[in-house]
Amino acid sequence: MTEFHRYGGEERPGRIFTGLLVLGLVLVALASGARAAPGPQLSLSEEDGYGRMIFAFAGPIPGYRVSTNAGILVIGFDKPFNADLETFTRQMPRYVTMARLDGDRRTLRLALAADFWLDTKTAENSLYVDLMPPEWTAAAPPLPADVVNRIAAARDARRKAEDAALAAKAQGIVEPGVPVPDLSVRVVARDGITRLVFDWNRPVLYSLVQRQGLATITFDRTARVDLSDLRVNPPPYLSHASAVEHEGRLAVILTLKPGVLVNDFREDMSVVLDLKAKQEDGVVPQAKAAAAELIAMDGRAGPGPTIILPQAAAPETQAEKEAVAGPSLSHEDEDGVDGERAASARAGIGANLLPEGMRPEGKAVVRIEPTRSGSDIVIDWPEPVGAAVFERADRLWIVFDSSLPLDLSGVTPPVAGFLGMPERVAVDGGTALVVPLHEPVLVGALEEGASWHISAGETLATTGRPVAISRNWQDDGRGNVIFDLKATRKILSFTDPQVRDTIMVATARGPVQAVQTPRSFVEFQALQTAQGVAIVPVADDVNVAAAPDNVIVSRSGGLTLSAGDRHDGENGTPEGVSVANVSAPAEMNFAAWRQAPGESFTARRQYFFARLAEAKSEDIARAQFDYGRFLLGFGLAPEAGATFDAAAAADASYMADPAFRAARGVARVLSGRYVEGIRDLSGDRLENAPQAAVWRGLARAELGHWEAAREQFGLAGAIADAFDTHLSVRFRVRAVDAALRGGDVQMAQHYAEGLHAGPEDRAGNGEILLAGARVADARGYAAEALKGYDLAIASGYPPVAAAARFGKAELQYKAGTLNEADFAKELDSLRFAWRGGFLELDVLTRLAALRLESGDIGEALKLMRVATSNYPDSDQAHRMNIRMSDIFADYFLSEAADKMPPVQALAFFDDFKDLTPVGRKGDEMIRHLAERLVDVDLLSQAEHLLDYQVANRLHGGIAKAQVAARLASIYLADQKPLQALAALRATRQNLLPEALAARRVLLEARALAETRQYDNALDLLETKTSDLANRLRADILWSGGRWAEAGPAIEVLLGTVWKANEPLSDDDRLLVMRGAIAYSLAGEEAGLSRFRAKFGEGMNASADAAAFAVVSEPVVQQGVAFREMAGRIASIDTLDRFLASLKAGEDVVALN
Repeated sequence: MTEFHRYGGEERPGRIFTGLLVLGLVLVALASGARAAPGPQLSLSEEDGYGRMIFAFAGPIPGYRVSTNAGILVIGFDKPFNADLETFTRQMPRYVTMARLDGDRRTLRLALAADFWLDTKTAENSLYVDLMPPEWTAAAPPLPADVVNRIAAARDARRKAEDAALAAKAQGIVEPGVPVPDLSVRVVARDGITRLVFDWNRPVLYSLVQRQGLATITFDRTARVDLSDLRVNPPPYLSHASAVEHEGRLAVILTLKPGVLVNDFREDMSVVLDLKAKQEDGVVPQAKAAAAELIAMDGRAGPGPTIILPQAAAPETQAEKEAVAGPSLSHEDEDGVDGERAASARAGIGANLLPEGMRPEGKAVVRIEPTRSGSDIVIDWPEPVGAAVFERADRLWIVFDSSLPLDLSGVTPPVAGFLGMPERVAVDGGTALVVPLHEPVLVGALEEGASWHISAGETLATTGRPVAISRNWQDDGRGNVIFDLKATRKILSFTDPQVRDTIMVATARGPVQAVQTPRSFVEFQALQTAQGVAIVPVADDVNVAAAPDNVIVSRSGGLTLSAGDRHDGENGTPEGVSVANVSAPAEMNFAAWRQAPGESFTARRQYFFARLAEAKSEDIARAQFDYGRFLLGFGLAPEAGATFDAAAAADASYMADPAFRAARGVARVLSGRYVEGIRDLSGDRLENAPQAAVWRGLARAELGHWEAAREQFGLAGAIADAFDTHLSVRFRVRAVDAALRGGDVQMAQHYAEGLHAGPEDRAGNGEILLAGARVADARGYAAEALKGYDLAIASGYPPVAAAARFGKAELQYKAGTLNEADFAKELDSLRFAWRGGFLELDVLTRLAALRLESGDIGEALKLMRVATSNYPDSDQAHRMNIRMSDIFADYFLSEAADKMPPVQALAFFDDFKDLTPVGRKGDEMIRHLAERLVDVDLLSQAEHLLDYQVANRLHGGIAKAQVAARLASIYLADQKPLQALAALRATRQNLLPEALAARRVLLEARALAETRQYDNALDLLETKTSDLANRLRADILWSGGRWAEAGPAIEVLLGTVWKANEPLSDDDRLLVMRGAIAYSLAGEEAGLSRFRAKFGEGMNASADAAAFAVVSEPVVQQGVAFREMAGRIASIDTLDRFLASLKAGEDVVALN
């Protein structure tokens, strides 16, 4: 039950019953408050022109949500609390009129006295909520100086703390070199959904990838973001949240509850993620139950992986779903301690089991706990880390990918029991704990929050998910071995001090993944593990590399793989078939696919036609697949793609075949359908295949996704050289481009050095010359670069010659040997020398930059628009789009635009109005232009601008009401009172600032009068007493012919002006004439006599002496002259005077 409290001054006798009811409610609230958490300490104040509420908590600030809606300030916390509601109305009477606390004691609702600006900030353990009046134009109020000083001191101390620095390094946190903006993340949890709102203060691009229980949202810029509340008090459907920064991009990684889907959308300059349970046949899966449990128990989730997943996300395979759900557990060992451990594993790794405030800082603490069947080695870390666990030479190795020191002070021989005393072994990039084993034991591992539990005994709670091992062959026959370790974190290499050989391990977070059977290969051994992967190289050049979801073991010359390496017929190869003859799924055997019965292409195609005609229904898809590969082998990619589509339509199971998807993906890439090609070439068994990566790299490069292309070419390695000369050159040239655009000159040189073309391949030789020139240019070898550009131009291959001309001109311009005018002339020439490809985008970008430097903003924006329209998918175009909006807004609000004639300014705006930025800046642009149009009487154009702004850009609040009022005044000036009424009534709302509300009433009254609804207009003004309202009332009475009321109203309006010893103003003389006419037409001789007495002398001394003499004659003497003069006075329109007076009184503030 809840109660409102209103600050109302004296208590009335009639409210005694209400007081008793309030007392009863207070007692109920106190009883329920006993179950609520202690309330925060409140500090409320009205000072310096704003109101401030400070909620100071004894511990960390719980999750909170602050918003305003229809004049109600809503402050919600994730935990219940108590508060003295009367404190708000007593200490902040000018800001808060009513206060209410919801029944669950988590949400505070405050009725505000006006539509205040809202600003929130947190510092230390306090939440600051500031309310600023509508006319506030300065920055939000700062934190108190003492708080700022304490925060600065604490920050300095943290920076000097060596342990904290080591912890940050171990977690891979990148400290930005320049100040970055803060990013606020708001959380709203309701039935069935959790909403995360990332509030950016500027436009931002982003991508979202959801895979294997993680959702990664990557923004195209970086920011400081505090996700600690999401980690400490995760909302429903979320287990953990973390953020990483890489190359100027921020990625937020969300660890989801099982069965949760994420939807994303934009809202102004905010990015919104909705987390909700996946629906299956109308039944909500275990995610909903997990969320309900989370709310009920207020559990805390453990951290998740802190890596950014690749763009190419594939649907989850069954193995991936099992990895997300965690390992299956037997029920045999669910008694006693092991049973508790098994139950914990089955429930997931969501909670951090260390009590609040007891996590170690700057180190990891090792302890050994006895269990019924052995001992548990527990390592508590400040933050979650990855691990690898294995047994070798009677020693248990526990390797972590964090280099913090290990605290072994709590481990003594009596505590160790049958285990030997553990020791720390230094590992580059990590640390290892080695425990001697005095007897054979079974070893298991389990991650619980930020702790690892390593069990050694006679039973196991879980063996974890088995890590599958597969073989892969490149086109040149080189083999490698892949371990599917999900979310691989680091590869660590170290020497075993006892055996004196090298061990390479791959670490990962939980759920546990283990190599459950040791494997021996010719060049290396894979050890049995309880977690992660452990490799012992036999050959010196064995390389172990980590991909996002795999560990790849390879050699420069390839691994020696034979049937003897295979275990239990894995990968499904029939017995008796040599593994050397098994093709990789993404291998493109173009030469073999061209083979078919017949001597010529036509004869071979006829063979496939006949096969398709005679095929049974169940064989049609296979025949189409073979025919598609035949066409692809001859370079007929579009035809091959259509045939592959027909095969998939005939048999949907082909979509699960990675070989089919790889072939169709290649056909799509060669057909220019790059996005579809990337989709086909990603996913199961293709994600880490070099043969697929090289095609993905090509597609990414053609799309202008240079960073992604660089990554894919790096994964492909030397596979590009396994194709024919034409394709090999194309791959390597694009790899050079990607490396150069990513600033990796050394890698670009590596790719360029491997370029070779045939003597007759004019295009290939030209591309090679151009690539060499670009690399020389990037390395600063100007003479060598110019020579290379000249040779490329001389190759005669048009696209290469045009690109070389561009490179040469830019090099000469930078060197100062080509002036700006000649450089611009060359760029203009190149625009038409070769159209298409990224050369056109580069030329347009450079030409636009020159136009900007010369101040030709319009031409620069036109060039940039052409570039972004022709290449909408490229990273470069995305960046240009954002910059165009900023350029347009900055120019339009500058003095240069003010010097432009209004009509020309309108045309300029119309040309580029799609670039109007979202938010306050864009709205200011529109209003600024509208006022300039009004100044030159272009009212219809001004109306159109403001009407669009009200209807489409402003969504409630003071800004919409204010702009609508200005629109109504322009409609009135344009003789459109009905439209003025519609604009005002469509934006009507409560709790507007007093001055704005008064202006809107005056405008509505004037619009009603203009439509001759005089009674309604006067009703609106009944309680208004301002000078402008009195003048408007007099005008309405005059216009409505209410002479008996108009005369006294005008007389009151004139007041004591007749006593002033100075000439009457034009406005005063008009009012005198109108008053006299009104009294005369009303037959009020007494009033007319007062006018003659008051204003006769002043009017006789003015230019209107004769006119006043006519209109002020006694009533009985009215004649033709009076009627003519009254008609002339009545024809004088006072609308312009009214609007000018109204605008002069406005406090125009650009609000949003």
